[in-house]
Amino acid sequence: MKPSALLAQTALFGLLACGMTAMRIQVTGNPVPVAAGVFLALLLLVPALLLASASAEMTPGERYRLHHGEHVFAGPGRLVWLLIAFWVPWTLYWVLANTAWTLVPLLLAACTAGVLSFPARRRERRELREALAYPELTGPKTTGIRSPEQVPPDWTPVLVHRIDRGRFDMLVDYRIIVDGDRVGALGPGQTLVMGLPPGPHHVQGGLARLTNAPVRFTAEPGAAVCFVIEPARPDRRANADRRARPGAYFQVVRVPSWIRAGPL
Repeated sequence: MKPSALLAQTALFGLLACGMTAMRIQVTGNPVPVAAGVFLALLLLVPALLLASASAEMTPGERYRLHHGEHVFAGPGRLVWLLIAFWVPWTLYWVLANTAWTLVPLLLAACTAGVLSFPARRRERRELREALAYPELTGPKTTGIRSPEQVPPDWTPVLVHRIDRGRFDMLVDYRIIVDGDRVGALGPGQTLVMGLPPGPHHVQGGLARLTNAPVRFTAEPGAAVCFVIEPARPDRRANADRRARPGAYFQVVRVPSWIRAGPL
């Protein structure tokens, strides 16, 4: 689901929680503690800030694996904003009527999430326009093939196999970049086949801003070149490590034969 839509829904849920809590103060007579109001605000604001910087790009394989393209919270965007427009004055009224000042941080956090959805939506639209522009490749390449036998004569078959790490990263696809061009995406256990003309080339993996140093190789006519790609550190510590070293996230290793790299 796009970050802009998640931010809008975060704002809606925050307004709903704030309004319902402020309304119940008049019934129960128990005010909300300051610590509870601040905690609820942080609980809402922290994921909103993370979403604001998240990448909106999803490949068809990712959308299919994530509930077959449908998210459990996916819904009409206009309806969400209509509900937000209703809940803002309603929540503000109950906060003022019951002087529930401890809920003001939660109200501000919800409004902040709603405001952050606008630049996130603009960034998503810009990325979509750039993706639909279909920029020209920097050099000749043969993509969309299923076996090395389909590579043109005197060209070099290049195969990149993704190692399946199970639940560690099963819902994302790795973008394969060759000579600066994105030539395809790999799901868990899949192999990408392409054809390159003889000469020097380099291959990288990509996932949002995560990548690796270019792995350089020289393509020779008719001699297949095979690689395997996986996270450099497939463990829990990799999540913290990738924030400090996003350019060293992937490990791309050349292997002797495409049979060892995995089936097509």
